[in-house]
Amino acid sequence: MKTSPKLEEFKLRIAGVELGKHSFSVDCDKTFFELADIPDLHDGLVKLQIEMDVSEKMILLDFHFHGYVMFPCDRCLDPVKVDLDFNDNLVVKLVPLVEEIEEEDNLWIVNENEYELDLYHFVYEAITLALPSRIVHPDDENGQPTCNPKVLETLKQLTRQEDGKSDEIDPRWEALKNIKK
Repeated sequence: MKTSPKLEEFKLRIAGVELGKHSFSVDCDKTFFELADIPDLHDGLVKLQIEMDVSEKMILLDFHFHGYVMFPCDRCLDPVKVDLDFNDNLVVKLVPLVEEIEEEDNLWIVNENEYELDLYHFVYEAITLALPSRIVHPDDENGQPTCNPKVLETLKQLTRQEDGKSDEIDPRWEALKNIKK
């Protein structure tokens, strides 16, 4: 991963922080997504609000993500805006004598003498997991796709061509039907 001042924004100082609640905000902008090297991501801006509740042996982090990312449509490959608005959380347990961070889904076990937490990868994963499995342009009010019409027409033609051939059985597959165990 490239080093950048943007990465520093995701390092959260925990040493010497007063007990109680603290708030932070960070923008996940084009630079963030370039550093994350997410394939096919065109652009985006996700505002991240972090609420940190510090106690003696534990830190509770609540994240609120709000914004959008631009991905290619799975149907026509034109850019489509994907709105994001979700919450996530992370529990950081501070214990003595841990050499390095032990991570589970939303629980990190960290040496109580650690100076800071690097939240970059956590934020990257949260955004990636929040994306829908299939990204397509929304349908219009009549239920018709709003994808690139030229691509839709090409897909329709290719589908018709394949449908016409579906009745014919490839002779190689037909020969395999005659093989008996």
